[in-house]
Amino acid sequence: MGREEKRFKQMLKLLPEGWEEKARELGAIQRARKIQTPEELLRLILLYLTEGKSFAGTSAIAALSGETVMSKVAIFKRMRASAAWLQWLCENIYRNGGLTAAKPKWLKNKNVILVDGTEDIKCGVRRQCHMLHYSLDLFTLAAREFLVTDRRTGEKLANFKHFGKDDIVMGDRAYGNLPGIAYIMQRKAGYALRVNCRGFTLYDGKNRKIDLLRRLSRLKEGKTADIIGKCYINGHYEPFRICVLRKDTDSERAGLKRLTKANQRKRGGRAVSDFQIENNKYIIVATSLSKEEATAAQVLELYRMRWQIEIAFKRLKSLFHYNDLPAKENENVKAWFYGKLLLAALCETLVNTGRFSPSEEM
Repeated sequence: MGREEKRFKQMLKLLPEGWEEKARELGAIQRARKIQTPEELLRLILLYLTEGKSFAGTSAIAALSGETVMSKVAIFKRMRASAAWLQWLCENIYRNGGLTAAKPKWLKNKNVILVDGTEDIKCGVRRQCHMLHYSLDLFTLAAREFLVTDRRTGEKLANFKHFGKDDIVMGDRAYGNLPGIAYIMQRKAGYALRVNCRGFTLYDGKNRKIDLLRRLSRLKEGKTADIIGKCYINGHYEPFRICVLRKDTDSERAGLKRLTKANQRKRGGRAVSDFQIENNKYIIVATSLSKEEATAAQVLELYRMRWQIEIAFKRLKSLFHYNDLPAKENENVKAWFYGKLLLAALCETLVNTGRFSPSEEM
């Protein structure tokens, strides 16, 4: 057995119990023709996601290596039929490896739905650039929606249609604005969204504006604030709660560095403003959760959990050509998305367990 084959067999040990049976149960293995076993199917999928990079390329490599002879259309159909199986693999690997956070008990029957988007997705034969918008459960990674649009369609909550009364929608500052919050309220859902101070005006009980940054100026490093006021949404005042964390020195410095780069890229090298410097000192999360449902510390900790998913996605973008999307249809996007996420999960598990050491005798 060659070195690569040994490594592949070792990798199979990282997969959750019952993964082969699930391939048949979820329809990834239907007719045993060219691909007869779940192991062969997984090998083909990993080839496509890494070396193959396209269905035609995967077909050629598989034929040259003697693995199997399949047309690019046949590989495409195999990949699409594997969507549910790949999702099941991701959910279980991330959960078993401790790569996703456990759902806090105080959330009870609430679902936390992470929304995000990424641009410069190259799709189809012509490799035209698109935007990918997605929503998924923060704790299980189960997908809610995938949407591929042109680049002119920005990141906004109105892109998503499947929010309900048991959902808490979570997103970064691209989604944390009053129109987005109004949309969530119309859907009867809750929210925990990071906001920018310039994105809303907070009023007190007498409809007087609250100078938020001035009020937060005495907040010490690592401390939290819990402020309830109201905002003018949909033509009338609505209760508005914000939970604030004062960053530590290192986080504040890193934020200023990112702001400087962003200003150079988007604002013609304009210096970081006094407002940006002050606003950068805080993480501000607007939430529909009441104080009885969650403390400010719990809300901020919940928002911090999204970074575990962000880290995985950063690996996708840097290592696995996350921006190469084969087609725009929902099942195709789902299979591709969870295939890429599976690669990230396996890499994360290998790093955490110390497998595949360079000095290891194979």
